[in-house]
Amino acid sequence: MSVAVAKRYAKALFEIAQERDVLDQVENELKLVAETIASLPTLKEWLNHPLTEVSKKKELFSTVFSQLSELTLDFLFLLTDQRREAIIEPILSEYKRFANEAKGVAEAEVTSAYPLSEKDKEILVATFQKLIGKTIQINSKVDSDLLGGVIVRIGDRLYDGSLRSKLLRFQERLKQSRIG
Repeated sequence: MSVAVAKRYAKALFEIAQERDVLDQVENELKLVAETIASLPTLKEWLNHPLTEVSKKKELFSTVFSQLSELTLDFLFLLTDQRREAIIEPILSEYKRFANEAKGVAEAEVTSAYPLSEKDKEILVATFQKLIGKTIQINSKVDSDLLGGVIVRIGDRLYDGSLRSKLLRFQERLKQSRIG
């Protein structure tokens, strides 16, 4: 399923949620649905099976997610009617982008060789908030291949301060100097 389709659904949901002033609530509810489905492979398989009746899917959503707002539940029903349940995760991702943009928030994917301390996160947030002029939310992950330093991705921008990349650039400069 294309990202464009997920983006259209996310945009429509975002506009209604923004109009009703429930951006965060809808985001949290979508996240709950996406995480629940992702954590239960048999549920995901059942939802995506072409012979599973739409009415059964709606019944399941009504029962399992009874705590959801009417807006989010109606949105799930719409996805079910259109047989688009499989794109809930991409819709959530796109929805978060729209909501963050509206709130002046940017998500930073931070990859480091070791887990970041709270102090490290504070320094990164302060540095990048000044740089891009938005509130920063950090999602961090560890990749021991980096050796040291960090890689920060904010939207389509990449800031690579990893030791591995610095060593590779240094190695390239050495090769270049030998050639010349």
